Amino acid sequence: MTFAEQWNEIEPMERRRLRRLVRLGRPVDDPHLELVAREYARYQLARPWIRFFWVWFVPGVFIALSIASQMHPLMIGIVLAVGAQAVVANFNLRKTARLSTA
Repeated sequence: MTFAEQWNEIEPMERRRLRRLVRLGRPVDDPHLELVAREYARYQLARPWIRFFWVWFVPGVFIALSIASQMHPLMIGIVLAVGAQAVVANFNLRKTARLSTA
């Protein structure tokens, strides 16, 4: 069974929960869903915007920071917080995809 078939068999609420767990780096309790979570992470890492994350992320943060600095000091913190969340999600995707299947 392919990843797409496994993914489509899961209910939408469970799919959203699984996406959140992978992005947050939390363990998945169900063994079947754990395998799907690993495949989901590998699928996401194969996408171009994740594969070239650092290529677009660093300039994007600098551009967002320069714009935010002209608006309000609070906006700088918001940009940094969103950037940190993106880095943590990227790290957790890579960590989940590296987990062994044994």
